[in-house]
Amino acid sequence: MCFCKHVSRLLSIFVTVLMAALLSGCYSFTASTLPSHIKTVNIHEVDDKTLDPVLANNIHTAVVDMFKRNAGGVRLVNGDANADFEITLLSYSNKPENYNSNSDVETYRVTIRVEVKFYDNVKERIIYESKSLSADGVYDVQANETEDRHGQTRAVEKLQDLIVSNALAKW
Repeated sequence: MCFCKHVSRLLSIFVTVLMAALLSGCYSFTASTLPSHIKTVNIHEVDDKTLDPVLANNIHTAVVDMFKRNAGGVRLVNGDANADFEITLLSYSNKPENYNSNSDVETYRVTIRVEVKFYDNVKERIIYESKSLSADGVYDVQANETEDRHGQTRAVEKLQDLIVSNALAKW
């Protein structure tokens, strides 16, 4: 019986260590991961090539929220700043993905493609740039999910994650 308790305790410790290792792969960025001279950032309005101003505004809001949440030491300004963050909404699609046995669409896939540029105005160099960054979000019409509320939201959240993870690799 004592052996079983020992094995159980070891298994519990192993699972805890494994979960900690997996979670350490989660990321965020902070003001300290940015170059130390960047104290202010201007997040420009999204340049919208799709003519969908609501989606462009949602992307802008998501990036602003991302900075506020993760880089509290950086002040967001509308004008001259130590760095400029620019996004161009290049394309948007909403296409059926899965059908049921009656040939009715069950799920759709929303795909958003953007161009991102984060420019250091002090050192006059690009901190991070991607000419084509895309993310998608699937929504289930059978579960009463909608394009704008579920599909777009999921795609925008993935874009946030991609921007942070890709930009961190460059900082």
